[in-house]
Formats: sequence, structure tokens, C-alpha cells
Amino acid sequence: MKKFVCLLLALMLLPLCAPAEDVWVDSEPQEIVPGTLYVYADDDDSSAQSTAKSGPRVDPENDSWPKEIVITVGGDCTLGCTTTQHESPKGFDTVVAEKGLAWPFSGLAELFSQDDLTLVNLEGPLTDATLKTEKKFNFKGPAEYAQMLTGASVEAVNLANNHYADYGDQGKADTLAALDAAGVTYCAPKTTAIYETRGVKIGLIGNTFPYANGKRDISADVQALRVEGCQIVLAVFHWGSEYEYSFNGDQRRIGRAAVKAGADAVIGHHPHVVQGIEKYEDTYILYSLGNLVFGGNVDPSDRETYLAQLTFTVGEDGSVTGPQLKIIPALLTAQEKGTDYRPVLAEGDRAASILKKILGRSSNMEGFVNPE
Repeated sequence: MKKFVCLLLALMLLPLCAPAEDVWVDSEPQEIVPGTLYVYADDDDSSAQSTAKSGPRVDPENDSWPKEIVITVGGDCTLGCTTTQHESPKGFDTVVAEKGLAWPFSGLAELFSQDDLTLVNLEGPLTDATLKTEKKFNFKGPAEYAQMLTGASVEAVNLANNHYADYGDQGKADTLAALDAAGVTYCAPKTTAIYETRGVKIGLIGNTFPYANGKRDISADVQALRVEGCQIVLAVFHWGSEYEYSFNGDQRRIGRAAVKAGADAVIGHHPHVVQGIEKYEDTYILYSLGNLVFGGNVDPSDRETYLAQLTFTVGEDGSVTGPQLKIIPALLTAQEKGTDYRPVLAEGDRAASILKKILGRSSNMEGFVNPE
């Protein structure tokens, strides 16, 4: 059902995924037009900004069954910062004001434009509310930051996390309004979502702690999404311990139960660092994808992360095979010190090192490599 090749070949192929190093800097935030792929040029280039329409991954007129559906998933994205960081010259808001709304995802936008769905965890509200929930860190960004998602072909986000309510009910309501206005699909606590592409429905289930006795039954949600016609169902969990590289027993118990309940893959967030992957019953549990565009940290101590691409083959009768899994090593920033809040794909030896670390933290992945 799945295609495997040797690990050595995978490591040799990783440099082929290297990104362009072009950067465009502008003095003011730029409005992002949904459906437009933004390309960045060197400061010396007088053309400065150029755009290229990102059309469908497959020609609609020749999109016959069975169809390969490619889903890219990424980690924690805080599109904003704390109020203290907002005033800092190194803060996320300051950098975005200088370089433009397209900046944070610009190193990944081309990759995201080539799949059928990109899904990340949106860790913090998009709101101008000022009444905070009592906690150590409260993150927020303005509603216009939703354009960062649409401009980079991020079609869906998970809101089931511990920062969604940082600014209370008003913050949550403003976030939903901003995402609705931008056309971004979202799943949230007790709210599933359906994203449809090329005649295939993808169901999204978001869950966050606390988990009663280290358990969470999502079977009713899976069944409801199947009734709605979803051929693919993804279960997203906010779980685990922050800054722990090893997944724990509760994560494994919940993740395996989700697969048994019918989830086609399980995606995890919250630890803010990369944890391993488990191959389980012909699918995968991604225990923690780490951070991605994370505005809450001005100098991350661990700069390594990854994106994962899940490829499903869907038949006209609704049958589904897969997923095939491709691990794409990345860095939170190309900078060695501080951060510019712009993740980039890793290259060469660094990419190989990140992949080796991920597999070293993983379970039941013997013989796994990235499919061609």
C-alpha cells in the first residue's frame, strides 16, 4: 500500500528541496490578494515585488479518478506576540510592519501552493481586544494577519489550543470573523470542519487538553464527518509536554485510539519542539511538528522543525489508500541568532541531520524513507 525506498536515497534527494534565498523587504505591510503567490527579490532588484498566480495543482479538465490528494501539515503558528514584544524592535509586529504581511510565510509559500490543502495550528487570536485571560503569556495579532495565511496558500487552521482564548470570548469571536472574511477553514474545540477540493471532502477534528484520564474518544466526530461525505478525516491534537522531545504515554494512547476510531492520520502540536512519528495501522501519528511561524519567541533556542506531506489516493467510489508520508525538514529562521520569523526549508547536511533526529525519536518506522 505504501512505497518505500532506502534511507540513503532519501537523504541524497533532500537537497533538491532547497528553497530560493531571495528576500524582498518593504517599508510598509502589503495587502495580500488571496490566490496570489508572492515572490521575493533581492533589495537591488528594481522590480521589488512580483506576483504569480498559483493555479490548481491539477488541470481541472483532466482531473480523473483516482485522485492523489496532497495535504501539507505544519506546526504552531503565532501570528502576533505579547503586548511587551509588540513594542520591541525585535518583536513580530515590528518585523512585519517593516517587511510586509507576506514576509513570514514567504519561504514556504511556493511549497504550499503546490498541494491540495495546507493545515497549520493557529496559536493565538486575531483581535484588537484588550481584556486578557489571566495567564503567563497572552498572544494576539490584528485581524489583517489572516491575510498571511491566504497569501501563502494556507487553506485551513486548527484553533483547538491553549492560546485560542487568550483574549476571552471577544478574541475568539474576532478570530473566527477574521478567518471567515479571509476564507480560511478552521476546526476548533467542539467544532469540526470540512474542506473540499477537487471533489474530495477532508474532515478536520481539533482537540486540546485537558484530556480526561489521558483519553479522548473522537469516534462520534469521525462518524459524523463520514456521514457528511468526508473521504479523508484528520485528527489534530494539542497535547504533550512543552519542550520535551519524547512523546508520552497519554499522547500514544490518544493517538492510537483516534486511528482505531477511523482517523486517516493524526497531527500533534504544543510541545514547541519536534517529537517523533509513529507508524500505526497503515497510517501515521505525528506527535509534534514543533513551531513554524512563531511570533512569541524573539530568539528560539531550537530552530529545527519540519513539514509533513500526506498523500492519499481517493477513488471515485470513495475508497482511500495511503497515506504516503514525506518529511520536509525546515528551520524556523535562516538567521543563526535572533529570528526574522521566516521559516525556510533546510538544505543538505542540515536537512539530513533533522530527518535523522526525527526518525531517531520515532516508533515503528524501521525502513521508512521519503517516497519519491
